[in-house]
Amino acid sequence: MMTFKQTISLFGMIAGVALIASLSGCASPAKDMAKQSQVETDVDLALAEFKRDAPSAWPVVQNAQGLLVCPKVAKAGFVVGAEGGTCALRINGKTAEYYRTSSLKAGLLAGVQSHSLLLTFNTADALAKFREGTRNWQVGGNLSVTVAKKGATGAFDTKTLNDPITGFVFSEAGLMADMSLDGSTFKKLEP
Repeated sequence: MMTFKQTISLFGMIAGVALIASLSGCASPAKDMAKQSQVETDVDLALAEFKRDAPSAWPVVQNAQGLLVCPKVAKAGFVVGAEGGTCALRINGKTAEYYRTSSLKAGLLAGVQSHSLLLTFNTADALAKFREGTRNWQVGGNLSVTVAKKGATGAFDTKTLNDPITGFVFSEAGLMADMSLDGSTFKKLEP
């Protein structure tokens, strides 16, 4: 007989697997023009929201060699969950490639949440390394991302903004503090 805690954990794992399965089964924007149009609209809206909510970080976006914008990253589960979404890699303001992000999370999770993710590639080398090779990157594994931190004054820590790849996590409520991207994967969607 399973304990209540085991039942809840099993439920969370099933919900997480179901979410990832549903996201990975979605048509690739590179192949589906309607999906591509929707992703592009969502990326534009996410960038406008970021510019409005984090104006002091906007110069980092403007000076970046490339941007990976994940406008809608959905997270669902109970104790154990999963998150995922579609991303567009923009170089010089134009989408060059599409990616899928996903991860499994454990901890105090309950319900369904959504947020946006923006990775700025601040050096040409960081962007080139992301685009080459396996096309399947994991934060904390073969991809190092510094999550931008706001100080008590509301200003960003300039040390984190100058790293090769800086991550920003935000939602309709504004920039989210202390979010971990460890374990998040990014897989290039083939055309």
